[in-house]
Amino acid sequence: MALALTVVSCRGIVLEDRLECPSFLFFEVSNPEHFQPYEKVFTTVCSHPAGGLISSESPSLRSIQNKDFYVEVRSTEAVKGYGILGGGRNIEYRGDQWLIPIGCQSDSIYRFSYVADVVPDSFTVPVEFVKEHTKVSLQFVGMETYLDEDGRFPFEVVVRANTCGIDAYTGLPVRGSFEYRPAETTLGHFDFILPRQADNFLLLELYGREHIYQQEGFIGSYNLNEILLNLGGVTWREKSLPDVSVEIDYKETRVQVQVDNWEKQELKFEM
Repeated sequence: MALALTVVSCRGIVLEDRLECPSFLFFEVSNPEHFQPYEKVFTTVCSHPAGGLISSESPSLRSIQNKDFYVEVRSTEAVKGYGILGGGRNIEYRGDQWLIPIGCQSDSIYRFSYVADVVPDSFTVPVEFVKEHTKVSLQFVGMETYLDEDGRFPFEVVVRANTCGIDAYTGLPVRGSFEYRPAETTLGHFDFILPRQADNFLLLELYGREHIYQQEGFIGSYNLNEILLNLGGVTWREKSLPDVSVEIDYKETRVQVQVDNWEKQELKFEM
C-alpha cells in the first residue's frame, strides 16, 4: 500500500524532478521454472552510461517474480546492470569480474544483463537467465588391466584452461589460469564444472597417482576442447551452454561424447 500511495502522489510532479519522485524498477524473469524460488539473485543497477551504482542487492527469485523486490531510481537517465544466480561457493568477485581461484572448479552460474530506459512511476525489465557453465561427467572405461594392486583407478586427472572467470555484465570470459583436480566419484568417474571458455586451450591431463603434478608422473593429455567441438558441436559462443558426458576408452583409444539429449558419436584419437 505504501508503494502505491507513493506512486500516486507523484503523478502531479514534473518528470525532471526525479530526486523527489523516484521511478520503481522491477524485474521479470522469463525462465524461472528452471530454478528454485528461494535461490538468491545478486542484482546490480547502475546509471547508464556513467555507471554509477544505484543498487546492489540479493533478493530471492520468488521475491523478484512476485514484485516484492524493486529498486528506486531517482534519475531520468537510462539504467544498466546484471543479475547472477549461483556463485559464491568457489568464485570470488572483483568489481564485475567473477573469478575462479586456482584449484577450484566453476560454480553453476546463470546470468542476465540489461540496459533500460527509465519510465515515469514504474517500469519492468524482462530478463532471461543464460547458463554460463558446462557440467562435465567424465568416465574412463577399458581400464581393467591398468588398475593398481588395490583395484584403484591408476591416474589422477587435472583440467587446465586459459579462462578463470566471467565478466558478469558483458558475459565475456576472463582470461587467466584455470587448474582443477576433480575427485574420483566412482571407479574412473570424475565430475567437474567449466566456465565459458575464452579460447581453444582446454586440456585433460593424466598423472600417475604417486607423482601428481611431477614431470616423471605425466602420462599424457587430451584436447578436451577438440573432443567437445568435434563430437558434440559444443562451441563456447552458444547462448546457454549445455552439459556433456564424455566416455574415454583408454584401451581402445576411443572417446564418446553425449551433449544433453544429442546422439552419441565416436572419434578415434591418439594420446
